[in-house]
Amino acid sequence: MFARKKILSKIIRTVNILKTKIGLVLFILFALMAQADADIFKAHEFRLDNGLRVIVLENHKAPIIKHMLWYNVGSADDGYGKGGRAHLLEHLMFRGTPSVPDGKYNELMMENGIESNAFTSHEMTVYHQLTDVRKLELVMALEADRMRHLNFDRKAFEAEQKIVFQERQQVVENNAASPFNERQNLLLWANSPYGHPVTGLNDEIMALTDEDIRHFYQKHYKPNNAVLILSGDIDAPTAKALSEKYYAQIPSSQSDHTVIAREAPQHTFQETLTMSLKNIQAAKIVNKYLLPPSDLNDYYVWDVLVTYLGQGETSALYQDLVVQQKKMLTADMSYLRMNTGEAVVSLVMRPTDEENHDFKETSALIKSSLKKAAEDLTEQRLERVKRKILADLVYANDDPQNAAYMVGYMISSGFSLQDIQTYDKHINDVRLADVQKALQKLLSASVVEGVLLPLTEDKNG
Repeated sequence: MFARKKILSKIIRTVNILKTKIGLVLFILFALMAQADADIFKAHEFRLDNGLRVIVLENHKAPIIKHMLWYNVGSADDGYGKGGRAHLLEHLMFRGTPSVPDGKYNELMMENGIESNAFTSHEMTVYHQLTDVRKLELVMALEADRMRHLNFDRKAFEAEQKIVFQERQQVVENNAASPFNERQNLLLWANSPYGHPVTGLNDEIMALTDEDIRHFYQKHYKPNNAVLILSGDIDAPTAKALSEKYYAQIPSSQSDHTVIAREAPQHTFQETLTMSLKNIQAAKIVNKYLLPPSDLNDYYVWDVLVTYLGQGETSALYQDLVVQQKKMLTADMSYLRMNTGEAVVSLVMRPTDEENHDFKETSALIKSSLKKAAEDLTEQRLERVKRKILADLVYANDDPQNAAYMVGYMISSGFSLQDIQTYDKHINDVRLADVQKALQKLLSASVVEGVLLPLTEDKNG
């Protein structure tokens, strides 16, 4: 559902997969060959009687642990006219419960040196903490408490509503590129909730009531609608005992994760978007390709293709457009798969000379480069791409945070733990014909071709 490094960096900005050196790469590949029949992660999975799914990723290199609770609900579940519900609830989750007064949660986190935060996307809401293993029980007790007993005090709600409204203005509206990004997503997704901003719009945020949020919480924040990831210095028996102790008493209930379906287009489309905005320092070209629903197994093929085309300085588009033609300064590609099965491939580039660059010819330039990449793809190049992906997997497994994010995201996206454990096998099974077929799908996909430019002052006006 995503290109590993791109999506991990979106989910948490602190994740930074190290670049490889030749000697280290050889060591990693040797280790992978030696462990060809072993699972990638030392992972265990079990369910509590109330439906909470628990995944344990053992890593005993340091006495730390990443605790992540992934709820299967996001802004796509807000409902029309209720934009911002999932995001506002995320904020309210830090406001307290009857046993943990407003403000006490953050105070406890700071006093105990626990890193704590959360994020909301279209499809999930995640609460995560990084802590010394000795503080894990405190984290679990607090997280279980607010899963069941969140306080909906009117004053707290109104205060957080204003904060979210201000955040929308400051973080989103003060982000120079946000009007461009939101408009492009709207063109791409049409009536789908994926075309709507996760934060909601200003009028939607202020129209929400405490009852809107209470109903959303009661409907979706249940153990059988969540996945708990424990990654770090812990074993499965200990994880099970602690999970039973803190989460098992929370009752389950029906929770409908319903994404409003978009109207299926009768044909592919090609839209163009050009915006000139204040505070944009340099021109940027952003193409977003919408791929029709596909099987989960196609994810591995797209991972290989996107890595080949636009992941790093050795990728095909970078070599062609940046190194050889010198038309671009950058060329980066990512892949994001939705729970609907649809996916978006994003290509982001910066032109070398924006004053003399012919943006009308950019579409033809990109298509030409993609076709060249298709012609240049050989079995030998494909094997190099696969080795790169396998090396990245080792890095992800080496850090409890990286492992927790990768596994949590894929589990929440519909993959089984077995799919993830055998990721390397799936990658190795990708054939040249599979990748070439996917590339042809990309060339014929619906696309919104965007150009974002600095707004220049009219000296004559």
